[in-house]
Amino acid sequence: MAKRIKNFDPVQIETLDLHTEGYGTTDDEKIVVLGALSDEVVIAEPYVQKRRKKIYKTISVIRSNADRVDPACMAADKCGGCSLQHLDPDAQINFKHNHLVSLLGENAPESWLQPLKGPVSAYRSKARLGAKFVDKKGKVLVGFREKMKPYISEIETCGVLRRSVGERIEALAKLVEQLSVCRAVPQIEVAVGDSETALVFRHLESFVDEDLALFQRFGAENSVSIYLQPGNEQSVHKIFPADGNERLSYSLPDFDLVFDFHPMDFIQINQAINQRMIPLAVKLLALKPEDDVFDAFCGIGNFSLPLATIARSVLGIEASASSVLRAGENAARNGIKNATFISADLFAESPAIPGLQDINKVLIDPPRSGAEEVCKKLASHKVERLVYVSCNPETLARDAKLLVESGYRFENAGVIDMFPHTNHVESIACFSYNT
Repeated sequence: MAKRIKNFDPVQIETLDLHTEGYGTTDDEKIVVLGALSDEVVIAEPYVQKRRKKIYKTISVIRSNADRVDPACMAADKCGGCSLQHLDPDAQINFKHNHLVSLLGENAPESWLQPLKGPVSAYRSKARLGAKFVDKKGKVLVGFREKMKPYISEIETCGVLRRSVGERIEALAKLVEQLSVCRAVPQIEVAVGDSETALVFRHLESFVDEDLALFQRFGAENSVSIYLQPGNEQSVHKIFPADGNERLSYSLPDFDLVFDFHPMDFIQINQAINQRMIPLAVKLLALKPEDDVFDAFCGIGNFSLPLATIARSVLGIEASASSVLRAGENAARNGIKNATFISADLFAESPAIPGLQDINKVLIDPPRSGAEEVCKKLASHKVERLVYVSCNPETLARDAKLLVESGYRFENAGVIDMFPHTNHVESIACFSYNT
């Protein structure tokens, strides 16, 4: 633990950092202060110590930043599901934009896109909630972990989760509490489609018949689908309703497409933003009917299929075999015949990309580790246009530098508000190469 500040003295906050919030000093010592904003004076108390870094927590504000707001959630100062609820949503966007600008540095784009904004509440369609019977409280808690701590936050509702789940946190906790093996349910996976909500209960011990009846009753009363996970992800199976259908769905109305997905599949967590992001990506690619497109890290075809409605052909590559299977299923469901999906490791040195010589446009949507090897490949095989959707500005900056140094023109970039109230920065960038 960090040593205590005598009488919790005022702390001058120097700057705001995405990962650790406020940097301040006390007794000539630099500290991190959760819940503080730049140019504030706050009173803070010791919270935790992480790798020789002292973490404090704001308990009152003496001089506030003009962009400070009262959090909508009563647990915002403790729950780790959000970190920026005390900062005005528009200021959050500006903050993330400035962070992206700083990281790109001298490799900045020629122009900046307007931030892509959407709802700031009830937006989250995917989440993993912790569950635990807490002896000291004599009850089960369900929710996100506390900030920088392993404990589960005590909440009754969650304003960022879709309402079908966010308004039922307390009910979920009471459900788990009634189970015969309530101490053996460590997490609940949440997945929400356009018209269905799925809850996947991980369990380390077997349920009895009475437990199964409780699940079925909860599902019926709350109009949610119930899945159980006794082992790895392949063990996930649906128990309510017993209709044999283990798929949810979401739509992209601009392209007249519907995507089916399994509750454990990766999908974009903010579907309102997803419906705006994809048309923007298509616009930036300037697609034509004669284009042949490569979609790197294609997932279940979220970008591939919209691209295929315009382009001549689309090749989607993804490491996950289950995602590739789902992409093929979604192509068939939507009558898309010009999209091909294969499973391959795009992190491998000089990854194999079939038909690369014919590809003239590329869409990249990698995980946080970025797409360095793909970009190295495209550094030697120049394409007309490349759109890079990033969930980590640090790896985007690295990969953008590689592309710019290999002769690509960095046309534009902008932030996407995929994760309101969090420190995650989603962005989109467009590159071109004139042969």
